[in-house]
Amino acid sequence: DMPQLMTHIRITCILIILAFTSACQASQVPAALPTLAPTLAQPLVAQQATQVLRPVATALPSNTPAPPTLLPGTPRPTRTLIPLPTPISLVIESEPIPSSATPLATTALDQPPTATATNVFTRVPDATTFQVGLSVDGRDIWGWRLGSGATTILLVGGVHTGFESNTVMLLNELITHYESTPADILPGITLVLIPVLNPDGLLRGRTAEGRFNANNVDLNRNWGCEWSAEAYWQTRRVNPGQRAFSEPETQALGQLIRDLRPAAAIFYHSAATGVFSGDCEGGHGSDELAAVIGEAAGYPYGQPFTAYRVAGTAANWVDGQGIPAVDLELSTTRETEFVRNLRAIQAVQQWVLGQVQP
Repeated sequence: DMPQLMTHIRITCILIILAFTSACQASQVPAALPTLAPTLAQPLVAQQATQVLRPVATALPSNTPAPPTLLPGTPRPTRTLIPLPTPISLVIESEPIPSSATPLATTALDQPPTATATNVFTRVPDATTFQVGLSVDGRDIWGWRLGSGATTILLVGGVHTGFESNTVMLLNELITHYESTPADILPGITLVLIPVLNPDGLLRGRTAEGRFNANNVDLNRNWGCEWSAEAYWQTRRVNPGQRAFSEPETQALGQLIRDLRPAAAIFYHSAATGVFSGDCEGGHGSDELAAVIGEAAGYPYGQPFTAYRVAGTAANWVDGQGIPAVDLELSTTRETEFVRNLRAIQAVQQWVLGQVQP
C-alpha cells in the first residue's frame, strides 16, 4: 500500500504544479492588452457621442397659434336662374356666435402680401394695384384698377367682415377672372375693385366682432347721409362712430369716390338676399341700377331694406353724391355666388354705356 500512496502523492503534486503554472501564464495576458484597449474603446465613445447629438423632436410652445380656419372652397352654380318676383320676402341668414374666435392668418395681411402668402382672402399687389388708405391699425386697404375706359364702376367687398367675409372671396374671384379674361371688360370701362375695406375686422375671423373695425365701429353706419348716433345690426345696438366719417376706412373710400366719380357703385354684403337701392333725399339712378343687377343675377329687388332700421350706409351716401349705388346682399354667408354676380357686372357695364335699359 505504501508504494501506491506515494504514486498518488506524486500525481497530485504534478497536477498542482501544472495548475499553478497555467494560472501564472493567464495572469500575464493583460500586460499585452493595453495597446489594444484604446482601439476597442473608440467605437463605443463615437456611438455615445452620436446618441447625444441626435436631434430630438420637441413639442411646439404652448403660445403657438393654431392653424387658421379658412372658409371652404365655393362651387360655382351652373343652373339657370329664374328672376325672383317683387315685392320680396326678406330672410336674413345669421350664424351663432362661437364661444371663441378662430383668427385668420395674419402674415399676409399685416404687410403687403407676397406671392407665397396668398390665400382666398388676400391678393398680390401688382401694377394694377393702388393704396386706397389705411385702417385703424395701419393696415393697407388695396384697390385694383382693371381696364382703361373713361367710365368707372366701383365694386367694394369686406365692408363688414366676420360672417360676411365671403364678400372678400367674391371680389378676389372677380379680380382673378378679369385679369385672366380682360375681354370681359368692355371698351370704355374701368373696373375698380376693393376686396377688403375692413382689413382689421377680417383678422378676427368668422365672429360677430369681425363685422367691426379696430375701433369696434360698424363701417356701414359711419357714412354721411342720415348718420345717426343710434345704430343697429338686427336687434343689437352697434357703434356708428363718434360722427359721420370718423373712421379712416370710410374717410379713405369717401375721398376715392369723390375723386373717381364712378358711374355706378356696388357694395357687397351677406346674407339678406337682395339688391337694395341707395336713397339719399330722392334716388339718383340707384333704383335703375338695382333693377339691372336683379334681372341679370336673379336677386330680388325693388323694395327698401326693412328688416331693421339702418342709417349712415355707404350706398345711401354715394347716391346722395349723384352716383347710382346699391347694397347687394348675397344669399348665404359662405358661398360667393360668383356666376350670377359676374353676370350682373357684365349687365352693369352695358347699362352705364347706354347699351341696355333697366
